[in-house]
Amino acid sequence: MTNTLPPETHWKPWQKMLFRYGFVFLSLMSLIAYNPLMQALDLRWATQTAFFGHLHGCAAWLDDHVFHLGYLPAVHAPEISDTHFGVILTLTIAILSIVIALAWSFFDKERSNYNRLYFWFCNYLAYYIFLAMIPYAVEKIIPVQAHYPNATELMSRLGSFRRWEFLFLFMGASPAYCMFCGWLEFIGSALLLFNRTRVLGGLLMIIALVQVVCLNIFYNNNVILLSAMLLLCTLFIMARAMPKLYRILVGLQPVSLAEYRYSFTTPWKKYALVLLCFLPVWKLYAITTKSWKYYCTLVREQQTQRLYTVASFGGQNGAMPSADSIRWKYVVLFDHHPRPGTLIKYDMQEKTESYIYSWDTLKTTLAVYTKKDTLHKNVFTYSRSVNGNLQLKGFWQGKAIAMELKNMPVDSMTLVKDTFLFMQEDQ
Repeated sequence: MTNTLPPETHWKPWQKMLFRYGFVFLSLMSLIAYNPLMQALDLRWATQTAFFGHLHGCAAWLDDHVFHLGYLPAVHAPEISDTHFGVILTLTIAILSIVIALAWSFFDKERSNYNRLYFWFCNYLAYYIFLAMIPYAVEKIIPVQAHYPNATELMSRLGSFRRWEFLFLFMGASPAYCMFCGWLEFIGSALLLFNRTRVLGGLLMIIALVQVVCLNIFYNNNVILLSAMLLLCTLFIMARAMPKLYRILVGLQPVSLAEYRYSFTTPWKKYALVLLCFLPVWKLYAITTKSWKYYCTLVREQQTQRLYTVASFGGQNGAMPSADSIRWKYVVLFDHHPRPGTLIKYDMQEKTESYIYSWDTLKTTLAVYTKKDTLHKNVFTYSRSVNGNLQLKGFWQGKAIAMELKNMPVDSMTLVKDTFLFMQEDQ
């Protein structure tokens, strides 16, 4: 056992009670919200959801007899987020934690402090926060969580987005901002892993997580419970340092932030602890590899996407179809080579429909069809002009159609052209 400063030998009753409740509540919540084992193994979200689906019956019974929130197992997903299922489990754990903390207080009256348990539990929470935060951090540093808006998103009306969708759009429009947030989360969560840097890491994580929780609340993103859980864990870790920081920053007193540190003396425990240190490394490698692969796909699709405005649309005999539902206004093509691409069609009311398309360069034809019906295809013959325009002739919804698609470079849009300028005179 090593120490830097003697620990407090006597905790006040309210401190012990808060610790017991916090220990039980955060321990139980960490098993369902960002489960450490599932995070370390990098299990997919669908796999995690399927695992928690076994609690369907329990959640339904609790809602029928206790909470009455209107949980419908056949309709509502078993996700640990801002859902009926997630709220029911969180409320249940909050109430159960009170009962366990009271029982713990009754049977453990004589204990004067929980210094050792607090130390090791803070280490557990530090690893828990890192494993939960590292996907978000890496997916911001490699900007895939909020990617740069593609042609379809740039063409959409602002009022058509939900607030959480708009949140990711405005973040994605500035990759540098995403990277800054990602590095803040990564550095803060990494510093939490080490006792010497834990206070600094905790301060950075509080700054990052307060922003995350506020954005989730104000933009109605359905991970408020999950982000709030990480913030509570960080505040629990920082609980002993907060009074000292207040005395340093407000009272201007010389106070040491060093904490009493414990260590294992049994060899197998030391080796087990060393092995556990590889979990964050493995998680970092797995999520970085996956994010980089996805980022390369996004970049290639951004570079190969094509946006067209329909310059002319009519029957092959020159007559214009009377139904607006048949006519096209804009077309966006996404190339997913070697897989078939995606065609987004805008009608005259700018409502979108998604199709699959494939080129046949030998026959100079373009086949357009839906995912549900790959047998019945709308086939157009095409020709390209020097300026990138397309002329299509074929059948659409049983009618003979001829149209000209005028190339509309995505780079010509104001948002895409807008770059950082230190001195800006035109605003």
